[in-house]
Amino acid sequence: MRFVRRAGGPRPRPPWQVQTLRLVLLAQTALTAYLWVWVWRGLQSFAWMNGGVETDLLDRSLSYLIVLVPSIPVNLLAVVWLARGGHRARLYLACAGVLVAVQQILLLTPLDPGGSIAAGLEFFVAVGPPAFAGLALAMTPRAKRWLREDRPRTARRVASVEGLAWGLAAVLAVGVAASMDRWVTASTETGPPVGEYDESDVWARMEAAVTATLTSADTFPGFDARTVQVTSCGYRTDAGLSTFRYRIAYELAAFAGPTGEAAYAAAVRSAWSTDGYRLVYDGTTAGGAASISAERQDELRLHLVLGESAELEVDSGCLERVDPRVHCLAPQGGVAPENDTVVGLACPKLD
Repeated sequence: MRFVRRAGGPRPRPPWQVQTLRLVLLAQTALTAYLWVWVWRGLQSFAWMNGGVETDLLDRSLSYLIVLVPSIPVNLLAVVWLARGGHRARLYLACAGVLVAVQQILLLTPLDPGGSIAAGLEFFVAVGPPAFAGLALAMTPRAKRWLREDRPRTARRVASVEGLAWGLAAVLAVGVAASMDRWVTASTETGPPVGEYDESDVWARMEAAVTATLTSADTFPGFDARTVQVTSCGYRTDAGLSTFRYRIAYELAAFAGPTGEAAYAAAVRSAWSTDGYRLVYDGTTAGGAASISAERQDELRLHLVLGESAELEVDSGCLERVDPRVHCLAPQGGVAPENDTVVGLACPKLD
């Protein structure tokens, strides 16, 4: 079947497969723009909400923008030319597909100065399904017949619309080439820490915070178990240093009675209301157990919850790893070695 326009007759309409393909390309364009906004917000949360590390938000967000933004003009031009079919439609449709593949490879390669591949995984989940759906639609017989038919077009329109789009693409290509060496350098070389705190003393500071809390009351019952978790923050600093977050959780032994538990809560509340602390929450859990949270000036966060599953937890922000060998510390408060768990670090002296 050939889509031939009769002289003076109406322009032939694309088949529904092509019309659906145009909608898929528009959706893919919107998802790509949304992905960059998601990355930008994620960079802000890493830098300011988790604390401890400063990152170059402008350079990193522009790096992602350079990778993602070419899809917008190419996809929109593909949508325009798909309405006419022919060589131009095939060209832009092929460019849109190649761009998706290249973007996926770049985003899954930790060349971002932060070393994160979270954007690559999000890109696969968000943009991958529309890309595969578009490929399936383009391979249908009616769509292929439509794409093979060349139709009249205006040379002036080609020069204005396509010239602008390809000029923008050339500028973006230059930007990619100029920034790629910085990506590679930042992901392979390390330098001095750029944040106020690094990982070298965080465990000791957290254990000292536990000591100050547990010795603040005569009714302290001791600890039954300790769990230390060290997890990656998923990015590197501009100095090329990996970042990690610490969490230390101590399970409290049973109190002698409600009076002792209340006295210990009052002592902790008083200790966390002094200089150097900021009391964030002082109330109860959904089950009615006492719950107290505080922050310290050195960016440690402390949380005490009492009741049946009483626990004292200390969390750090994201910290730079300046030494590949981290020294582990023994538990306190009467925790037996067999009840001490360390996840994310090798602690041979504690095994």
